[in-house]
Amino acid sequence: MTSFSLVGQDITEFNDPPSNASQIRHLDLSYNLIEKADGIKRFVGLRELILDNNNLTQLDLPLLPFLQTLSLNKNKIQDLPTLLEELSKRTPHLQYLSMLGNQACPNELVAGDEDDYQNYRFTVIRALPELKFLDSRPVLPSERQKADQHHTSFIMALHKETICSTSPDPYYPVTPLPDEDPELGPRGAGLFKRFSVLVSLCSG
Repeated sequence: MTSFSLVGQDITEFNDPPSNASQIRHLDLSYNLIEKADGIKRFVGLRELILDNNNLTQLDLPLLPFLQTLSLNKNKIQDLPTLLEELSKRTPHLQYLSMLGNQACPNELVAGDEDDYQNYRFTVIRALPELKFLDSRPVLPSERQKADQHHTSFIMALHKETICSTSPDPYYPVTPLPDEDPELGPRGAGLFKRFSVLVSLCSG
């Protein structure tokens, strides 16, 4: 047997896996009331894991090096960064992920707009490099490229915000300059250069 199913059993926890759990390739625990699924840790050979329509707020997975498909539709997951950190460490070859109906997935099912949903897709796609399908759409090469660009723009904006918030007075340097420097010239020239850089960052 390579499949195991407990669909629609109204269970709230899954702590009693079968003795051959390590040999199971397809596990379906959908349409239950599961809040914790510690028993999944025994299913180290999974290729497919279905957890739709439960009460999960987060996942605590073992290393699942063969897992390709994970379905988490209609749970109570809100913390996307924590989930992605877990998936990136525990499911290195994940190719198909669906999270529709969770607060972490801001689509029309949870009153999100298209911009919010696209930003969510960029975040997930960049965190999971082998992902081929997210929710109801394939991950195209052009979208993965845009996800990388989106991440770069975000980091630059964050860096700019940090500089501008920690240096309110652009006339005062972050670190003191010597009175004379063979490359920078007089102290006044060095201050002017720093001022120019800060102004361009904070006004650009």
